[in-house]
Amino acid sequence: MPESVQSVTQQLFDELAPTRTVKEPTKQLGKDDFLKLLTLQLRSQNPLDPASNQEMAAQLAQFSALEQMQNISATLDQLLQSNASLALSIAQYSAPSLIGKMATVTSANLSFDGTTPVEIGYQLQAPAARATIEIRSASGALVRTIEVPASKLSKGTQRLEWDGRDDRGNPVPAGNFAYSIRATDAQGKDVSASPLLRGRITGVRYTNEGLMILLGSIEVPVGSIIELS
Repeated sequence: MPESVQSVTQQLFDELAPTRTVKEPTKQLGKDDFLKLLTLQLRSQNPLDPASNQEMAAQLAQFSALEQMQNISATLDQLLQSNASLALSIAQYSAPSLIGKMATVTSANLSFDGTTPVEIGYQLQAPAARATIEIRSASGALVRTIEVPASKLSKGTQRLEWDGRDDRGNPVPAGNFAYSIRATDAQGKDVSASPLLRGRITGVRYTNEGLMILLGSIEVPVGSIIELS
């Protein structure tokens, strides 16, 4: 009989006990967590030897400082979002003033009108011993391979012209093309080379990806501009 009573009692305790939820561990301690820890400390302290007023004041000061820091962080996030929106509005408002200016942008695209030689730009992060430029059509077919002359292998911004002909010397039709450059030093190690496009800004366009500028038929983000004149 006592065992039966004990079993029923244990069952009642199990049914009435609050359900415990397992919380995922986190590396961040928020103000709510800090307050829970403080409350738990007060409940668990020795009533014959409670925490001193100085200790309580210090912990409450820490809690207040934590709350202020979190409020400051939230305010800074709001300011950053506001500044980003303001910068975008200013850029969109002033964008039309870019039309007509010459711009150098980071882009591997170029446009050929069928007659006028095209300027190809690139920037070398270090002097190179050899560099090769490959020009491809819009479909990806290799059109022309250019061996960069020694006079164009110095560190910095370099430019050369493409005459609009393929490797067999035949003129190519007008259209958009893409190019890549590979440079190496005297030891055969790669030298960082970035393609550059220089042209006159003929228009601006607002897209879901952001503000774009037009250099003829080439469209690039306004953030790719590295030089204006």
